[in-house]
Amino acid sequence: MPAPRARRRALLPLAGLLVILALVALYAARKVIAREALTGWLRAQGVAARSQVAGVGPGGFTGRLEIGDPRAPDFVAGDATVRWGFRGLTFEIREVTLRRPILRARLHDGVISAGALDPLIEEFRSRPPQPDRGQPRVELDDALLLLTTDYGPVRLTADVVVQEGKLISLAATSGPTRLKGPAFDAAIGAATLGMRTRRDEVEVALDAPIARLAAGGLTAETTRLQIKGVAPYPDLKARQAKGQFSLAATISGDHLSLADKGLDGATIKATAVGQMSGWLDTLAVTGRGGIDFTAASGHAGAAGSGGIRLAVAADDLRWTRGGGDVVAATPQGSVLVQDMVAGDLKAPQIRATFRGPMRYGPAGLDATLNASLSGRVGWSGLGAVTPVDAGQMAAIKRAVRSAQLSAPALSLGVRPGAMTLALIRPVTLRPTSGGTLTISPRGAAPVLSPRGGAFSVAVRGGGLPTLTAEVPRLTIMEGAVVAQAGVKAAFSIGPIQDGAVEASGVLRIADRSLSFAADRCAPLTARRIDFGANTLEAVALRLCPWSGPMLIAQGGGWRFRAKAAGADATAPFLQAKVVEGAGRITAAQVAGRLSVNAVLDQARILDAAPQPRFNPLQAAGVASMARDRWTGDFIISTAAARRVAQVILRHDTRSGAGGIGIDTGVLSFAEGGLQPSQLSPLAGAIGSPAQGTAQFAGRFDWTTTGATSAGVLTLPGLDFVSPAGRVTGLKGVIAFTSLAPLIAAPDQTLSAEAIAAIVPITGVTAGVAVDAQALTITGGEASVGGGKVRVESLRLPLAPAAAMAGVLDFDGVQLHDLVEASPFGDRVELDVRVSGRVPFESQAGKVRITGAELHAIQPGRLSISRQALTGVAASGAVEAPATGTTPVAPTDTFTDFAYQAMENLAFDTLNAAIASREDGRLGVLAHIVGRHDPPQRQAIKLSLSELIGRKFLNRPLPLPSNTAVNLTLDTTLNLDDLLNDYADYQRLRGSPAVQP
Repeated sequence: MPAPRARRRALLPLAGLLVILALVALYAARKVIAREALTGWLRAQGVAARSQVAGVGPGGFTGRLEIGDPRAPDFVAGDATVRWGFRGLTFEIREVTLRRPILRARLHDGVISAGALDPLIEEFRSRPPQPDRGQPRVELDDALLLLTTDYGPVRLTADVVVQEGKLISLAATSGPTRLKGPAFDAAIGAATLGMRTRRDEVEVALDAPIARLAAGGLTAETTRLQIKGVAPYPDLKARQAKGQFSLAATISGDHLSLADKGLDGATIKATAVGQMSGWLDTLAVTGRGGIDFTAASGHAGAAGSGGIRLAVAADDLRWTRGGGDVVAATPQGSVLVQDMVAGDLKAPQIRATFRGPMRYGPAGLDATLNASLSGRVGWSGLGAVTPVDAGQMAAIKRAVRSAQLSAPALSLGVRPGAMTLALIRPVTLRPTSGGTLTISPRGAAPVLSPRGGAFSVAVRGGGLPTLTAEVPRLTIMEGAVVAQAGVKAAFSIGPIQDGAVEASGVLRIADRSLSFAADRCAPLTARRIDFGANTLEAVALRLCPWSGPMLIAQGGGWRFRAKAAGADATAPFLQAKVVEGAGRITAAQVAGRLSVNAVLDQARILDAAPQPRFNPLQAAGVASMARDRWTGDFIISTAAARRVAQVILRHDTRSGAGGIGIDTGVLSFAEGGLQPSQLSPLAGAIGSPAQGTAQFAGRFDWTTTGATSAGVLTLPGLDFVSPAGRVTGLKGVIAFTSLAPLIAAPDQTLSAEAIAAIVPITGVTAGVAVDAQALTITGGEASVGGGKVRVESLRLPLAPAAAMAGVLDFDGVQLHDLVEASPFGDRVELDVRVSGRVPFESQAGKVRITGAELHAIQPGRLSISRQALTGVAASGAVEAPATGTTPVAPTDTFTDFAYQAMENLAFDTLNAAIASREDGRLGVLAHIVGRHDPPQRQAIKLSLSELIGRKFLNRPLPLPSNTAVNLTLDTTLNLDDLLNDYADYQRLRGSPAVQP
């Protein structure tokens, strides 16, 4: 077959020529072929791309590549160089260099997107590296990343070298930017990130200045984050890492704050060294680490401090990733805070130490720390000791200003969602001035735990109040601290002297608030509450639960609400007592201002004066305090609920000045209605029924140095029944210069139109004065029996059992009507006008007269029946007409003559000395000079034999008319019986019993 062979030999040169021509054509079209091959492959991956090939050679090509929308491409490589070659028959990319490439990306909802490059990135992520192929060297020179985020744009430039799939170096710089979201606002300066790989280790360095950061309640200004570290480079093919690591991180800033808490000049340094090994998803890290924190100063709200130092170190640091990231260690550390100030609270130095295992994992923090706390603290809120401070108040002021705090052994346990604090040894606070406050555990129970804690508190010594508190149960749940507590305290603080209180209930602290709900009434007593001139004594009351917690403190303020029951107190400056008080108390302090509202539902007011001034009264009303001023309005009523007065209170707590005003208004007295005896024992002589009006207005005023009081009693007109008879038209005004004790100015006048006594008394006037012991009447005058009875002096003690004493002056008083109306008017008739002076004293219903004398100022008549005279002894002469020369011997006949003479006696002279005797009878020693003047003329007719034999002495003889009488009569009257008879007589007339 020579022909075919020949043809084939002829075709060989032609084929070679065609190959040469094809190679020439391919070389000529190499740029187009390279461009179409690249863009075609990208389009096959779903990536829109455009390329320009500047040069293609057997070793690579250079050109430009754009990916994405031509108007705004997602990726631009303006100067790209690709070097390739063959390894055996395998084609491979050996080097890729991109100068000034630009990549646009977007971060949205936590997902990053490179736009048109996303399909290509996904392709490379899903294709595992081929172990039999070399990895190209990739260099990015001055690469620019333009990242659009939901919070603002980020511009990042970087130089990157990657060789054999390993990052060899990275030098990145971010431009200043501001990122702002709903929860944060950050102004970040130019930050740098450097990474360099040396052998199997990678070095990392980060320097990020933060001009300002606000995230939630956290703000930071002029802050810098610096991190330097060395770690084993991870084997990305096997996804594992192994080797030594070291880390040093520093955060420093001029100012860092969280909510109202902040730090100035703070620096946090964290260091760690150790070993890491394992697969990336089950990495294990062991080593040691530490944190060193310092701050020049710090503050939390109004609280601040000087230097702060925290040092923590752990030699058994462990971090594992199997089943979730878990960090564990047994750190030991110390905290030192200097010159801490929180308002009036100061702590020159507080030091704490701690040590114990800690573990942080997916479930949270789990730690058990043994700790100690010590330092010196002080509180100046009570001010310095002043000369007016005494006793326990001075001791408290000294104690709180400086004390040593010691908590030598604490155990702190932290579990997910729970914390436990136990006292291994008691916590003590020892004031420099003496005394101790001790917090002790109750048995083995912790102070705090999820199941409840328990402890006790005791204060004693150093002149401090004695206090014990038992907390049988304390729980912390859902951020709330709840304690069941009981407190007993004995104290003398401020104005309270020898006070005592006992309370129990539930104390709750949650949501930055504190509340106390009492479970029963809390008795509060005080021997004395000293307000200077306004001291209260024997104070006692019960504070009872009312409408929710008794005490709530929140937001820098507090509110107190309680019912008050069994309130008793004595006010010596008022000489009064308040007993059985009940009401409601609301007190609050907001923005530093105290306000109080007290509603008095009921209380009894008792007179505590030695000489009673008023009968028990009822009180109800409201008192309130705002802007340092007390105001009050109270209604005073009788025991029968009749309103009798209004009391207005005013008091300035800053100056200590104030007062109360008392105004009865016009009091109307009527039968079956209000009566003076219901108001005051001083009105005991005003018998019922009293009719008319009266009014009283008075004040008690006080300052820090003393108290004054005054008042005016006005009687426009009052009718009443007195022991002497019905009084009509009692009028007058009495001004009191003091109400406690009760003192009225002298020379004040009361008057009465008439007194319907045994004899009519008219034109009554009296000068009245009142001092601390008695009511004194001077200059009183009344028209009686055509003459005048004047009160030389009359002292009526205010004390119920005290003696009344006085002197009455009689001036021409006709005694006829007085004797006629008396209980012995049927046995005595007297027609005489007398003058004289009668001193007397009355006590316990008995009247005693001493040194009284009366004398007739004109002739008169006297007739006294023999039954009215007892124990009469008579001496003197009865000069009867002579009937013979034989004298008549004095016998009882002369006594009979005396009786006859006094039954019908016309006298020219009558002088009587009157005095009470020891047996209570009233002795009368009267000297009478006159004559016997019977209605019918009488004479003695005797026979001679009767004269001689004196037989006339054995029978009554009539006393002859006109017989001269000169008698000294010594007799007694049962005055007590007479007064009792008169009292019965007055009672029959409807008046009160006689009150001499």
